[in-house]
Amino acid sequence: MGERYKRFVERVQNSPRLNHWFEIAVEAQVFYQSKLFRPPPYGRFPPIWMGYKKPFYGLLAYGGELTPETLLYAYSKGIYPFYETPPIEWCSCDPRMVLFLEKMKLKKGLRPLIKSGKYKVTFDTAFEQVVRACGTGDDREGCTWIIPERIEVALELHRRGQNHSIEVWNEAGELVGGLFGMDMGKLFISESAFHREPNAGKVAVAYLNCHLQHWGYVLNDIQWFWEHFRRMGYEDIPRKQYLRLIKTLVTEPTRIGTWSVDESLDVGNWIPSQPGSQVKAASLIYSRIRF
Repeated sequence: MGERYKRFVERVQNSPRLNHWFEIAVEAQVFYQSKLFRPPPYGRFPPIWMGYKKPFYGLLAYGGELTPETLLYAYSKGIYPFYETPPIEWCSCDPRMVLFLEKMKLKKGLRPLIKSGKYKVTFDTAFEQVVRACGTGDDREGCTWIIPERIEVALELHRRGQNHSIEVWNEAGELVGGLFGMDMGKLFISESAFHREPNAGKVAVAYLNCHLQHWGYVLNDIQWFWEHFRRMGYEDIPRKQYLRLIKTLVTEPTRIGTWSVDESLDVGNWIPSQPGSQVKAASLIYSRIRF
């Protein structure tokens, strides 16, 4: 069945006419299943298996309301909102791109950049600036899901101490990179990122994941595939596996409140496969053993 479905999708994608009619059929089915299973706060999401695979990013349902509560509930079920104009499109992509923190790859060029001190990294000092920058990056091409309604939800969850930002500043004090995401217990959901200087975004990712591992997190979820993240150790896993993982990883967050950079950590010498190596005293020992 899996191979037959794959061949069918390839045939549809290679035929503009078939693709057009298939999209209409998908939209109609999702519309009707959204009537049967009304998204929160009016009801419950449809079963995850009803979500479409490529090229629809796991489109599952239309409608509902986007509030801090519905967003957190959706994330806890492996679902996320993705839309520019109403109605809300709720999705659950398959496969899912995630990072098991011990598999993070710090490329040779990134370590010297972090150690150079060219950039200053902070946490939770410019959350709204980061969110708005993520919605206006050069790669958006006039298309973004970071709309005013979504920004308001992010700001409210930041005020509650559960939505966090990582900021990267250059020597002139300009914000040149960063990301924001949600703390879900032992799972961190990276929601969006941006950069205005080469590799500034990668510096933000390295700092975040180094701290997450130190704090006892297990997984960083970025939803769907991005090639530059794959080169940093992120990987696609089946949606079924992801849903099994979040059953244990989604817990009551223990780090509610404002986050800050831990000065006892040495991100430049962090060896992700050796948890604890980011602590400065430990990183000195590991570097001596290694070199």
